[in-house]
Amino acid sequence: MRRVPVWALKPGMIVEKPVYDLNGSLLLNRGLELKKDYIHHLKRMDVPFIYIEDNFIPDVKIEDVILDETRARAVNTVRNILEEAQRQPPGSNLGLVLEQRNFGEVVDEIVDQLIENPELMINMADIRSSDTYTFGHSVNVAVLALTTAIAQGGYSRKQLRQIGSGSLLHDLGKIKIPLEILNKRGPLTRDEFASVQKHPEDGHIIVSRQGILEGPAADIILQHHERNDGNGYPHNLKEEEISPLAKMVAIADIYDALTSDRPYRKGFPPHRALEIMETMGDILDNEMLQALLNHIAAYPVGTLVKLSTGEIGVVVKNRVGYPRHPRVRIVFSGENLEGVTPFEVDLIGREDRTVKRVFSEEEVIKLIPHVVPLLKGGLGRKE
Repeated sequence: MRRVPVWALKPGMIVEKPVYDLNGSLLLNRGLELKKDYIHHLKRMDVPFIYIEDNFIPDVKIEDVILDETRARAVNTVRNILEEAQRQPPGSNLGLVLEQRNFGEVVDEIVDQLIENPELMINMADIRSSDTYTFGHSVNVAVLALTTAIAQGGYSRKQLRQIGSGSLLHDLGKIKIPLEILNKRGPLTRDEFASVQKHPEDGHIIVSRQGILEGPAADIILQHHERNDGNGYPHNLKEEEISPLAKMVAIADIYDALTSDRPYRKGFPPHRALEIMETMGDILDNEMLQALLNHIAAYPVGTLVKLSTGEIGVVVKNRVGYPRHPRVRIVFSGENLEGVTPFEVDLIGREDRTVKRVFSEEEVIKLIPHVVPLLKGGLGRKE
């Protein structure tokens, strides 16, 4: 399996991971052979990338920490609640009450699946278009925050449900922000940023008045932008004044925001995002931060890397607690990409081999087809 930008897709490639539309309906199923009109439709929908079958590492599969169906259902549920809240007349909550059963069920699904897979590393990015950014971001934050809680241990089932519920709706207040501000490509003005800073309070007001969430789950919505040094918003809370669950969601929120493409910048690759977050020990809870970072692969499975020895290979495995020490299948050597008989090396405990460079998606797309085409029909020949 390989992540391929939509602009680089070609007819004949085989879909490896299902793609869902804005409504959570299946758009492209696993095993489907891409055709020209499918690719054109993906571009029109502004889908940034999909996962395709890869003959370069055919035996390597990338596992998501939750099921594709659960992620799609969660995205659709968050979308329904945000859209219903936006059209609700003041004082009415009928539509939201009708959505709450689905909401509780999807929170339980996510919690159950993460508890069942505590050793899984986060290797995979979810497939989201710009239209589904807010909803996909909310689901990612829930997965990341719950991963942190489960990794730390000591949280009851009730608390896990609070974390899942609060994080899925942490950006509910953004329905009050004009789209021209949310999607602005340039820097925000002082007034525009002030508008953005209101969303935690706006979201908290909505869930409180409508009776959607209460207590610690509602606190997550209000406090997920507070910081330990008191420079967060909306109330400049410090240290123990901030709910522990909100601190956890804040960390997840920052990581997903850093790694996501936004109108004003391209997302950072995981290894760079981890480097940035490791400098935030003065504003984030360090124990929670480390618990999450231990479960995020700096070099996700399928990443092409160059080692300190000059060897070039593909990451084939990551293990909890060692985010920067993957298992790598060496396939090339030297600047001219001379092929070698593939062999694997585990970087855990190895001082003689470390990752020195990560090849970008654009570089991989240029390099890999010259070695093994990612098309139906097998290995092909080197050109």
